[in-house]
Amino acid sequence: MRTAMIISPHADDAAIFCGGTLARFVCDGWRVVLVRVTDDRYDSVGASIDETIARNAEELAQAAAILGVDEVVNLGFETDRLADTPETEIRERIVYMFRKFRPHTVFSFDPTDLGEDNQDHVRVAQATAEAFWVSCFDKHYPEHFNEGLEPFTPAERWFFSRGAPGANFVMEITETMPQKIGAVMAHQTMLRNVLNQYRLQLRTAGRRVAMVDDAIAGGDLRQLVEMFIGGQAQAVAQAAEYPEGRFAEAYRRERFGDLDVLFEQLSQPIE
Repeated sequence: MRTAMIISPHADDAAIFCGGTLARFVCDGWRVVLVRVTDDRYDSVGASIDETIARNAEELAQAAAILGVDEVVNLGFETDRLADTPETEIRERIVYMFRKFRPHTVFSFDPTDLGEDNQDHVRVAQATAEAFWVSCFDKHYPEHFNEGLEPFTPAERWFFSRGAPGANFVMEITETMPQKIGAVMAHQTMLRNVLNQYRLQLRTAGRRVAMVDDAIAGGDLRQLVEMFIGGQAQAVAQAAEYPEGRFAEAYRRERFGDLDVLFEQLSQPIE
């Protein structure tokens, strides 16, 4: 059984950016491991830090179950502080995840996206990209080998980003779109926090959106989630010229880079 891994800075990133694809992988018989880097301690409105950590962890477990994720690993870094954390410290944990779970395919934020303003996303993208080659070295983090682990690196990298400027691959997720919506919906605490950010910005602009106010106050979030998340996935499908009513997610997929064609010609399958 092949393993796919998602390196997710925050609890809701996996569902939002690649939830439909992860659910498709599960349907195709893959094992999916979700690695959450931060504790999301600040991602709530009106709750204490301890309550926020507990709620977001519980809601992540619910979202992972909806997508069919086999295992969730929480690294526990403080959220919104990764810019102050040495990249090598984050990288070491990701290398350890690679060597322990030995994933064939890894999903993460795209390190080449210059438009990303969330430094947690940027830091995880950079650390993950570097971990792909560092994990091959037998002299990096030799303490891992005391546990019986070995040098290892994944075969494929599926990078996602907000605007997907360098996307070269589209995955149709029409059949798994309900799981994606359900997984996003599970993150009630984080969703209301995001909506509160928009509400404050709207207030500064002298505007309000009644649907946003109602959702923050405890109303149903589904209409907004379907509008934003569904609309985005539909736009990706339309840009890829899928038939009307289809949904998709976009990636910058890397394998062997400039050596793809050569390795395709020279390589033989391993039993």
